[in-house]
Amino acid sequence: MQVIFKHQDVEYVCSVAEAKSLAILLDFEGLQPNHFGTEKASNEVLKLGGFTGDTRAGGSCNVDSLEMIPHCNGTHTETVGHIVNQDIWVGHAALDLLSLAFVVTVEPKLAKDTADVYRPVLEPENWVVTREMLEKAIAEVGVIEQLRPSALIVRTLPNSNDKCARAYTTESQPPFFTVDACDLINETGIRHLLVDFPSVDRMNDDGLLTNHHIFWNVAERTHELSEDTWQEKTITEMIFVADEINDGLYGLNLQVPAFGSDAAPSRPVIFPARAVS
Repeated sequence: MQVIFKHQDVEYVCSVAEAKSLAILLDFEGLQPNHFGTEKASNEVLKLGGFTGDTRAGGSCNVDSLEMIPHCNGTHTETVGHIVNQDIWVGHAALDLLSLAFVVTVEPKLAKDTADVYRPVLEPENWVVTREMLEKAIAEVGVIEQLRPSALIVRTLPNSNDKCARAYTTESQPPFFTVDACDLINETGIRHLLVDFPSVDRMNDDGLLTNHHIFWNVAERTHELSEDTWQEKTITEMIFVADEINDGLYGLNLQVPAFGSDAAPSRPVIFPARAVS
């Protein structure tokens, strides 16, 4: 089965049979990724009056109560509501059925080896994704000014499967974007940004969340929307892009539940795409 969709007046065809999910399986009873040292996501059998939500314990059906922190417990999508006082719900922001996306691969480098900047000041041992490496990776996929994709999917190297159960802590900090790299992403007109690390900002950043503010065009050190804020944009973090997925052009179906929250667990699905000649 194939799906044809139009982007910027150009028709693209996607092969549904080649769909790949970028979401990390959230195993409530096993290993799972974790950011910021939060509690693991957990489940508990519902017990209400004489009802037990466990068929193995004599219940008529299985019903679990789930507890999790979307920002820290796995693949999730967030809106500008993450950094402002106003309620901007994720269920209202990610409604595109299909978006044209670039998948690119980069290898973060130590901050001491780049002239890029960050706020607060970079520390030499920080691992960062720079503007130069993003420019090079994007250029190898296609001419972004002509194709003008709506989404950018960033895979970092090394790309071992342990990303699906990695605990990111102060001692084991993930990479993040430099300000220069985030500026480039905005210059390309990207609406949906997807990354395989837990935050586009440094874990310990004095609470500035600089790149979040830049991406959504919210004045730094403020928490208020303005008429210039890009409310329609989303950030998806803690994805996993398997090695079998090549860099290139894809259709993206960003599946997000209708949560009245700034963030929710999500399931990005991609399909290889090509322009219809």
